[in-house]
Amino acid sequence: MYTLKIQKLRNQVARVDNTLEKVNLLTQAIRIADENQDIEWGYDLRLDLISEEIDLAFSTESLPAFAWILQAYDENPELFNEQDFLWQYKWMMSELYDNPAVSREQIEAALRDFEQRLIRNGYGKRAIYNEELSDALAQKDIVAIERALKNVNAMQRDDMSDCEACEMDAEVSATLLQDGYSQAVDKALPLIEGQFTCSHVPLRTAVNLAYEGLKQGDTEQADRMAQLAEKEVFKKEKDSAILISAIKLATYFSYTDMGKAKEWIERFLPWADGPDNRSMFQLACYICEAMRNFGPDESFKLELGNQHNLFQGKNTYTASELANHYGKLADQLADRFDQRNGNHNFRNQLMSL
Repeated sequence: MYTLKIQKLRNQVARVDNTLEKVNLLTQAIRIADENQDIEWGYDLRLDLISEEIDLAFSTESLPAFAWILQAYDENPELFNEQDFLWQYKWMMSELYDNPAVSREQIEAALRDFEQRLIRNGYGKRAIYNEELSDALAQKDIVAIERALKNVNAMQRDDMSDCEACEMDAEVSATLLQDGYSQAVDKALPLIEGQFTCSHVPLRTAVNLAYEGLKQGDTEQADRMAQLAEKEVFKKEKDSAILISAIKLATYFSYTDMGKAKEWIERFLPWADGPDNRSMFQLACYICEAMRNFGPDESFKLELGNQHNLFQGKNTYTASELANHYGKLADQLADRFDQRNGNHNFRNQLMSL
């Protein structure tokens, strides 16, 4: 029976620790369900896959899996509960924003669809505004940030809102851009003291404050934040979703501790094997900045898979090679995102490095 094969694969998922292996096992199980036209197994397994892949630095299977879920529900509403996948819809909105090949028109259409599903299930629009704020922060668009933050705060929290720690972290990031470093430090205090936490907060907050504190000359506070961030990274050593925070922290170390910066780049850069998206743009910018602090002939030992965009059939790369590769990548992505968004926000970020 094919259902026994599916259950066996699902049991394997529960026993392994490696998230990528879990995703691969679930993909196999989905294939079996689809071959046997079992829509209910296909639905449950895809929800499992999306929940697992969120813990990877880059997702490749979730968006097509979610599109399948939406179609399955819309064609068979009597079989499924729409509330089962509304939280996953939030994650998929981020995936759409992340992908430069997705047009603004497609994003707006998805937002409208998400909004309709939220409202008919008794939720407000705060989750929508959370996503718009996240996009505005990624673009560092002050006007869009102010508008989205105002919209978020005008709506009451509900079960589809981002967690309080994530919302507070977004406000800290907004304050850094709008009001400056010192006010952001004050706003971040509840996160730094651990009053509010989630899977990637206070790591993300501490890294941002360490990086910006260094730029503002507050080296003592920056060092404290870097130490906190380092502790948070060690708590999540197997969670590749920390990749951008880890690389940004490595960039911080490139100003304060070259040996540690090199160690962290060699350790975490091999994780950057995903598609071209907003995270890859951020990573490329940080690597370019860090490489300016190394001599051009400084070598980095990198164990890369052949799917990695840097892979050149060797395991040693110079600082100049890294700067050249990631400089070109950041340049290309800035053009693609700005063309999609109809502005120069990504190009401006690149020019400010």
